[in-house]
Amino acid sequence: MVFNGKHCYAEVLYFFIVQKSDIQHTLAAVKMFTLPDPCLLKELHGMFHVCRFLGDEGVVVVDIKNLTDIIGMVPFSQPLQEKGDSNEGKFFLVEKISLTSTQITEDNKT
Repeated sequence: MVFNGKHCYAEVLYFFIVQKSDIQHTLAAVKMFTLPDPCLLKELHGMFHVCRFLGDEGVVVVDIKNLTDIIGMVPFSQPLQEKGDSNEGKFFLVEKISLTSTQITEDNKT
């Protein structure tokens, strides 16, 4: 989606219609993600977008004309590199997501 002139990622909560004078506007309430992590983006040549989910703090209303693509945001996990760094709330972008394009694995350590 395009928000404030930048390409951003968001989770759509719901759509609604607002009537103002004789004009009908279709809007969406969305929960925003941060912009992609610039270090990972540079390191991986712009091919891997890792964003943090803002949750309820990132709720905004947008015109549906600003919604441009349907994507998947998949939970992201990596070994922690810095003390105190957390993977919690991080997701990575997957375009054209399908059941055959992703594999979910579970760590079965006991």
